[in-house]
Amino acid sequence: MHCTTLPLSALEPWSRLNDVTYLDCQTRKFEDARGKGLATLKKLSSQNISERPTLLIIPHDLVLSAEAVEEFAKVDQHLKELLTAAGGQASLKTGLRRDIMLFLLMQITCHPDGQCVGVRNPWTEYVKFLPIHIPVPTMWSEEESMMLTGTSLQPALVAKKSALLLEFEELQDRTSSIAWCRKFWWENHALTLEDWTLVDAWFRSRSLELPKSGEAMVPCLDMANHSVAANTYYEQFSSDNSVTLLLNPDVDVEAGSELTISYGYAKSNAEMLFSYGFIDESDKTAQTLVLPLETISEDPLAKAKVIAFKGQPVVRITAKQDDITWESKFLYFMILNEEDGLEFKVLQDVDGSRSLRVFWCGKDVTDVTDTFQSLIKSHELEDIFTLRVLTLLDDRVRQQIEHLDDTVTAVRELSSVVEIDPNVEKNALKLRASEALILQKAADNLQLQASYSRAGKKELLRSEVVIGYLGSNIDDDETDQHETNDNKQIEDDFS
Repeated sequence: MHCTTLPLSALEPWSRLNDVTYLDCQTRKFEDARGKGLATLKKLSSQNISERPTLLIIPHDLVLSAEAVEEFAKVDQHLKELLTAAGGQASLKTGLRRDIMLFLLMQITCHPDGQCVGVRNPWTEYVKFLPIHIPVPTMWSEEESMMLTGTSLQPALVAKKSALLLEFEELQDRTSSIAWCRKFWWENHALTLEDWTLVDAWFRSRSLELPKSGEAMVPCLDMANHSVAANTYYEQFSSDNSVTLLLNPDVDVEAGSELTISYGYAKSNAEMLFSYGFIDESDKTAQTLVLPLETISEDPLAKAKVIAFKGQPVVRITAKQDDITWESKFLYFMILNEEDGLEFKVLQDVDGSRSLRVFWCGKDVTDVTDTFQSLIKSHELEDIFTLRVLTLLDDRVRQQIEHLDDTVTAVRELSSVVEIDPNVEKNALKLRASEALILQKAADNLQLQASYSRAGKKELLRSEVVIGYLGSNIDDDETDQHETNDNKQIEDDFS
């Protein structure tokens, strides 16, 4: 679908028309990769919390949230019809995303004479200021996506692309019976998967979490770029629910300086690249890597665990200089079996429906399956459970190292064979380098351990509980051999 664009110079009259107030700042284009952003018009200072200069005010009725989409649908029959057929449950985050994407899709849908479908609103014009290409991996070419082979982002990207395709096919199936959708989207194949991918990228890269409106898109404020040392922050005031950009306390900025916000703290490089299309080189605080976890193939309870788990089956590894820490709520659930005291039951509720319940040592823990790290404390086999966790974690780290190493040559040769966008190549190589460093530090670090226990693998292998469970005496000379057999022991536990 052809997306009309407007020059940045047209943003000022749009802002005045829609009561957006700029105070001592403006939106302008930077010459480097930052693109559009906010900049000061004069020197600003904020030396105490009572003197925080206000820089930008966006009226509440411009904020694109769940509430806003609902209000637009009350006056726009086309939007209401679309949401009824293909919308999500706005009370859920996934439903909110879909509803906003459908709303954005309508704003770029035009009659042959150039008139938009549905009722015009401020966003009908504002979407014309949004970029039609966003450097997030979902918009990379197939060849460029191959640059991520071996990284933690690769499986996430494959899953995301598959999800977008299924959503697009579902959208076509649900809206083909709507006359205007059939005419302007499907008869001439005007609407494509690329359009759906674009509005998804708009939402992911430009949405913010507001104190009162929840996740939303905020025009003009979404032009602000990210910095780990942001000099501004946004707030939503209770008086009129307007969104305001304020200078951080104890900050001085020179005239013409860029005004930045934080897109979130403690996000991994993969998360930043996936959602925003860049990696922040200035963030030297800590590097984080999130690895997906797969259940043990020999585990007969594997599928039930994935269904019952309250959270994502991942492990988060953080490297801060030479200090390695990790967190994984799923690992502590993943390593348990029936002999340990884990049990699944399908119970029938009073209304006749059936539900999967999880029991640990006879107690119903269905609602707290993400707390097994605490639940196994003081259990007589706690050392065994901890050893299983560390063994699987060590194996997962080394598996990822091998996968990353095996693809280095192919990735290096890729840019010489096919055309790769320089920024794509730069970000992909940054991600590979940062993940390789974190993984190697994790593999080399002898303190990969449960966060509540100072015992590492070798200490645990000398535990009386572990020795009794394995049925053998372990001395220092035998420790390394037993470490190589840990995975076999775990497989036996589940077979």
